[in-house]
Amino acid sequence: MERGDNVTSENTPPKTFRMGRFSPWIILLAAVSGGAVPFLSPLIGGLPSDLSPTNLTDSKSEDSSRVTYVPFGEVTVNLDEGRMNRYLRLKMALQVLQDDRESVEDLVESRSLELKNWLLSHLSDKNLNDIRGKVGQNQLRREIRNQFNSILFPNGRDRINDILFEEFNVQ
Repeated sequence: MERGDNVTSENTPPKTFRMGRFSPWIILLAAVSGGAVPFLSPLIGGLPSDLSPTNLTDSKSEDSSRVTYVPFGEVTVNLDEGRMNRYLRLKMALQVLQDDRESVEDLVESRSLELKNWLLSHLSDKNLNDIRGKVGQNQLRREIRNQFNSILFPNGRDRINDILFEEFNVQ
């Protein structure tokens, strides 16, 4: 026999795939959690046409081209810390659609005292752990956006899409 020849024994059974004890449960879990969707989509007709990747990217790029920013200004506030020796300096802008820019600017200007008063009170209740990291900042952005929308647009049609921090300094 030459080197490299495959040697098989006649007594050796052929290797076959055997499902383990937990394999049916893993398959069931994948199917329930959505892991089987790529495999089942040809059977159920694929993705709906409005959810195709090209439609999602086109609408997103169209929306981002229609977005503009309204500057809000800067606020400085002491954080709720023991000796009140920590403060937060925040400079932010409001993200709105271009069609709404003028009306939002006018409302922000006319009600700036009310908005800043709420913002100062709200921020002074925060401690360092509340605003730390990406999670804390995102939560703070959502809170500000929701309150500004409710103050400026009580009819329920929110026009402020996001709050963007230009500066976020803690001392």
